[in-house]
Amino acid sequence: MEWIIRTLEEIKARDLYRELVELETPQGRLISVDGKKLINFSSNDYLGLAKEADPECFEKWGAGSGASRLICGNFKVHRELERRLAEVKKTEESLLFSTGYMANLGVISSLVGRGDLILSDSLNHASIIDGCRLSRADVKIYEHCSADHLEELLKKHRRDYRRCLIVTDSVFSMDGDIAPLDKLFELKEKYDAVLLIDDAHATGVVGWSSLELFGLEPDERTVIIGTLGKALGTFGAFACGTSLMREYLINRCRSFIYTTALPPSIACQTLKNLEKVPDRMERLSKLVKDFGKMLGVESRSAIFPFLVDSEEAAVLMSKALKERGFWVPAVRPPTVKQSRLRITVTANHTEEDLVSLSKVLTEIARSC
Repeated sequence: MEWIIRTLEEIKARDLYRELVELETPQGRLISVDGKKLINFSSNDYLGLAKEADPECFEKWGAGSGASRLICGNFKVHRELERRLAEVKKTEESLLFSTGYMANLGVISSLVGRGDLILSDSLNHASIIDGCRLSRADVKIYEHCSADHLEELLKKHRRDYRRCLIVTDSVFSMDGDIAPLDKLFELKEKYDAVLLIDDAHATGVVGWSSLELFGLEPDERTVIIGTLGKALGTFGAFACGTSLMREYLINRCRSFIYTTALPPSIACQTLKNLEKVPDRMERLSKLVKDFGKMLGVESRSAIFPFLVDSEEAAVLMSKALKERGFWVPAVRPPTVKQSRLRITVTANHTEEDLVSLSKVLTEIARSC
């Protein structure tokens, strides 16, 4: 096992070592780490719903599902949630998955295979990258958010393949920027392709769907992946599209077929959380605008990247923020190409939280 020791030593020497940090409190605005209360600016619990817990859901449905949905783990509350998710995403249907990673792996590898083409944004999430690899389709990477480069690749390669899938995050998790979905919509029609949009960091943040930003609605060439574990405050994921797509995935998607179903109590809690989304989304929008003004930047998402020159600087700034009462972990390669602090605003933050962080961040940046 010496090679493992050597690898870990190399990771530590490059300031890239990662450790699991134990939270001593539930997810929320305030968390406790190592006995210290900290204001949490790193969570994807954008609407502050993760602490919601309705006893009725667990009393009625229990803690587990007991089986895959095709055996005896398919509950009425699953279908209620799927219909509601399809409604807010403006699609015919949706299908629940146990995690967002499994949704991307399964859906991508089910829709395309050998003899097909995938065109993927260069900064797509790891689950998308792995789904592309698993599919065994030919993958071409287009420059980040570049519709022009995407079209160059389509012109050059589309005619050589049976099916074509364009895949992108809508809100990119580390930068907070948004894909040019209006242009991607045009290209999928022009080149006979399907567009898969990962709405993980968009749902409940920029609207019910990222497509709302562009005045668009999904059609039969659109597949939307979403997660329950971010703004919606629970756990799991879903794929939205046509009724035909849902039927196909139930019969062909391995990450749906061969796994234990999402606990029905989680589906129940998610339905209750969905009722609270509109008001909290409105509050989050205001806080995001206010924080952007404080930092002198503009963001349509709740993600604010603070880029630094080195891995060491990211670690030092994160430690300094912790000492001042803020939880903002350093994000380093291979998660990102350039190290940074990834700051996220949630609906549970106060204006005072934002003012305090912006001031401390400025002070620390000068000293580091």
